Amino acid sequence: MSKSAAKILNTAEQLFNQHSFNAVGVDLIRDESGCSKTTLYTYFKNKQQLVAAVLQKRDAHFRQSLSDFVGDTQDLAALEKIFDWHVLWFQQDHFKGCLFVRAVGESSQQDHEILDLAQQHKRWLYGFIAQYTHNFKQPKAVTELCYNFLEGLMSRFLVDGFQAEIAEQNKQLMLNLIKSL
Repeated sequence: MSKSAAKILNTAEQLFNQHSFNAVGVDLIRDESGCSKTTLYTYFKNKQQLVAAVLQKRDAHFRQSLSDFVGDTQDLAALEKIFDWHVLWFQQDHFKGCLFVRAVGESSQQDHEILDLAQQHKRWLYGFIAQYTHNFKQPKAVTELCYNFLEGLMSRFLVDGFQAEIAEQNKQLMLNLIKSL
């Protein structure tokens, strides 16, 4: 990827995350990235293609970052690391919830590409959790529990702001429930 395309993509991701997909136009992305409109349209045919590229970039970064954080831990320790990675993300100044959920919420019903990208991202996270639950008596129940805890906390901390004591309470509750399954 060229430096110009990368600059446009990074700028668009930051602006979409900070504001929203609908509130950010290509002119703002052009201005903030320092690229011309011609350059922007050379790499991205339209705003929809740019949104899709941002989500693909975000997904790749998410997968790599979470995989690296979990490393070679297994079973319950891996599930704890997955939870801890999310808690670190929830505390970041630029945390604005899940960009994939926001993209689906802002897209039209005819925009199947955005929905497909979001579903692929969520299925990956679910599958990533599931790979660490095989040694539990009820692996599917453990996977559902962990996935739903994380998805719920994404929304809660977006609306209420991050609260360390709530995060820790939920972590302990999740771990106790897993151990009881």
